[in-house]
Amino acid sequence: MNQEHQEEPAHPTPVTEAASTTPAPPTVPVVDRIKDAFPDLSHAERLVARYLLSDYPTACLGPIASIASGAGVSAPSVVRFAKSMGFASYIAFRDAVLAEIAADSKGPLDRARNFDGDEHTPRVQEQLEILLSKASHDLSRIPLAEWDNVASLLADSSKTIYVAGGRFSTAVARILALNLQLLRPNVILLDDLDQRDKGCLLDMNRKSVFFVFDFYRYQKSVIRAAHVAKQKGATIILMSNINEGDISPIKKDASVVLPVSTTSFLPLNGLSTAVTVIEILLGEVYTKIGPKASTHLAEWELLTGDETLH
Repeated sequence: MNQEHQEEPAHPTPVTEAASTTPAPPTVPVVDRIKDAFPDLSHAERLVARYLLSDYPTACLGPIASIASGAGVSAPSVVRFAKSMGFASYIAFRDAVLAEIAADSKGPLDRARNFDGDEHTPRVQEQLEILLSKASHDLSRIPLAEWDNVASLLADSSKTIYVAGGRFSTAVARILALNLQLLRPNVILLDDLDQRDKGCLLDMNRKSVFFVFDFYRYQKSVIRAAHVAKQKGATIILMSNINEGDISPIKKDASVVLPVSTTSFLPLNGLSTAVTVIEILLGEVYTKIGPKASTHLAEWELLTGDETLH
């Protein structure tokens, strides 16, 4: 007993030192822990996970109140989320993220963001590397459960798929809708939400899936359409970009959020990452539909065979 009491001070750990020491990052990266745990999280915890993944790791660094507001949940839900990830508190969770940022500060994405270029690197090649890095980053922060859920919804022939976008994102919406129409029936492109297509919103029900694109500056007609669709029972899938830590207000009605970068070398939103994500998603949908997709595609070929040269 006496020896035990005498051995305790042998390795003193002052409280101030422990508080100031950054914990070593876990063996599994925090972002992977979030994605792996996603299927087992509660509804509120999933909202927190989606919000954090939508702008990871930046979103993880704010105060609890800010994260709760961004995710649309209560502050205790943020704390419960951190504990579900295996951390004693949200501060411990945030410190682990900070430790990983420090360790990864010289990673490929960081190099791309801070790339100054040199005389031996063509400007076009430099831009391509940055865009590819952004696309890879965006895909990596979508949980596999979310990705599989989206592909399954779009492949489900019992569902009617509606697709819409804003003034510019309609271009991406059209790519998704036209390609889905080649693979399966009951796909409807809504490209005039201000007038002609308003009535389609009233036709939606629990067997409807509304895939909506809404990029900053976030279009009021698209936001209203998503809200109406949600009230009618439709499942909402949102693709949006992050602007100053926030995302389209449609996130409140969305069952799934796919965050993408709109990095561009013009003073405009770039669509290259969104198109890349859509093309990969279409491949997943094709696989899930199976032979019926090939049959539907063949029927389209017969229908449109005399409209093209080859």
